[in-house]
Amino acid sequence: MHEPFILIDMLLYVLGTSQDAGYPQVGCKEACCQAAWDNPELKKFPSSIAIINEKAKKYWLIDITPEVKTQIQMIDQFDCSLEGIFITHAHIGHYMGLINLGLEVMNLKNIPVYVMPLMKNFIIQNTFLNQLVENNNIKLSLITDGVDININNHFSIKAFDVPHRNELSETVGYRIMGEEKSAIYIPDIDSWHGFEENLFKLINDNDILFLDGTFYEKSEVKKRDIAKIPHPEISNTMKILSKLSDKDKQKIHFIHFNHTNDAIREGSPAYNAIIDSRFSISKENQRFNLS
Repeated sequence: MHEPFILIDMLLYVLGTSQDAGYPQVGCKEACCQAAWDNPELKKFPSSIAIINEKAKKYWLIDITPEVKTQIQMIDQFDCSLEGIFITHAHIGHYMGLINLGLEVMNLKNIPVYVMPLMKNFIIQNTFLNQLVENNNIKLSLITDGVDININNHFSIKAFDVPHRNELSETVGYRIMGEEKSAIYIPDIDSWHGFEENLFKLINDNDILFLDGTFYEKSEVKKRDIAKIPHPEISNTMKILSKLSDKDKQKIHFIHFNHTNDAIREGSPAYNAIIDSRFSISKENQRFNLS
């Protein structure tokens, strides 16, 4: 006998795990991307997660990527409607999918887009993006660092400041609180230095953590000035967290992998080192129950 299909009040659904440009990265002809050019099944989308209420048939996005066309199709299996979008910051992989909401594509109406003050200004001052506001495709909702937002009694969410390259807007992580469990989403941060106390508290107080895994080691980047693209190394993050219990380590799911990062390739030495150290690696189509 088959188990009955049970609708979930609140779940997280992983829509993408790569850095802003996706994997393989456009223009890259190095070995790191060649296998994915040869085999489209290895493709990874830019990092984003959906918060889905199956019973209410509604979903919310955290970040809206240039690959949102396919990512929304991934969500279609839940037969839910888009109710809002939370933006972490103004780097292209995290907001550029907004262009699909406008007149030339989906032509949606009054979709709430939750943003911090500088991110709001960034959208308003961008002639093209501001058309979405003026045409009532989106409705900008200002959020405040550290203040809980209750979303129609479905769940609550809180933005918190994280240090990152803030040349265009501030950068935030999010805490998503369901009835039973809570999750943290920090795809981008410059460094854990000065943030360690916060990091350990986040691990202690939450059940699932999506953490910046852009680089396994910075030496993997050969053609860019790594000083201009600061992110923590996964190898160093694991060292900082090495004294955690296995249970706490397994809460941590690295995400936002650069195309140079071997951890994006299942079975690689970097991938195996993470798993052997009892940490987790985010994968597209993963589901996490928050009810």
